[in-house]
Amino acid sequence: MQPLSLAQAEEALMHLTQHFAQWRQNRRTPRGRIPQGLWAQAVALTATLSVARVAHQLGLTPHALKKRREALNATASPLPLAQVPHFVEVATPWRTPATEVEIQRSDGTRLRISYSDAAPALVPLLQTFLDFQ
Repeated sequence: MQPLSLAQAEEALMHLTQHFAQWRQNRRTPRGRIPQGLWAQAVALTATLSVARVAHQLGLTPHALKKRREALNATASPLPLAQVPHFVEVATPWRTPATEVEIQRSDGTRLRISYSDAAPALVPLLQTFLDFQ
């Protein structure tokens, strides 16, 4: 993967800042552990931006971010930033949907489900969508 340009890295940092804020609002305990995916994205940004810049923007200590970067670099090559598609169609409906559900997370990501089953198992799917960060 090619390194990000400075502008791309700054944009990715802004998105990651929103993800960190959302995680902090939804965590169960005040001192909850930061998810591995958020750490990996923060570390990936240090390839283009300084550790101090990324840590300050995300509300992390530079020492903790540096430590994570060294740990990830020691075990494997740097992890790429998650590429989020703008739209994904999983399947085309083969019958007219009886019900449609649309849900939007605080970061603006939307999920629309059309179904015609009497009682589909939507709770696990919606829980996963809302918890994914």
